[in-house]
Amino acid sequence: MIKRAILVLVCAGLVGCGVLPEAGPAPVQLQLMSVPGIDRSSETVWSTDRGTLILETPQATTALNSRALWYQTGEHQLTPFRDHIWTEPLPLQIERLASEYFSANLSGVNVLVDQPGVSGDFRLRIHLHQWHLDQTSQRLLVVIHADLIRADGQPLVSWQWQQSEALPEVSPQGLAAAGQIWLQKWLTELNERLLPYVQR
Repeated sequence: MIKRAILVLVCAGLVGCGVLPEAGPAPVQLQLMSVPGIDRSSETVWSTDRGTLILETPQATTALNSRALWYQTGEHQLTPFRDHIWTEPLPLQIERLASEYFSANLSGVNVLVDQPGVSGDFRLRIHLHQWHLDQTSQRLLVVIHADLIRADGQPLVSWQWQQSEALPEVSPQGLAAAGQIWLQKWLTELNERLLPYVQR
């Protein structure tokens, strides 16, 4: 009787183990890289004689706040790539890379990432609406909006981009590569647009 009870328990344990999912390969992680710019390392030192720009963490849709890379499968349908993810959500990547770029290229301006207790003359608020691979055009589609706001909260100027970038290949890696090219173009253009407003 005891042997039978032990045998039943052992079998139950084996069945329990059998239903556990097998570990598959981990998703490949992709990320956007630092954008090369003019080396103004001597100008990145904080100075009270300069205007200060606070860069807010970009706001985004729920989908883009995740680590998924997306492709469009229908008119209003996005699907995540199964085997590839970002190292961190796009808004965090854009915040970090934009901060690096503006710190090096916004001549005569202090650039800070937003955090409690930080104040400045201007705030840059970015809204990321779309960033996905469109299978029909085989291009990266990006819709992004930026607002420059004064310290008193009054909007100063707004810009919107609704653009696309060709993919070197239709794949998650191609999507990331096209995103890198588009990001460099966008940061260069945004830097030029900001300069007349934020320089003292």
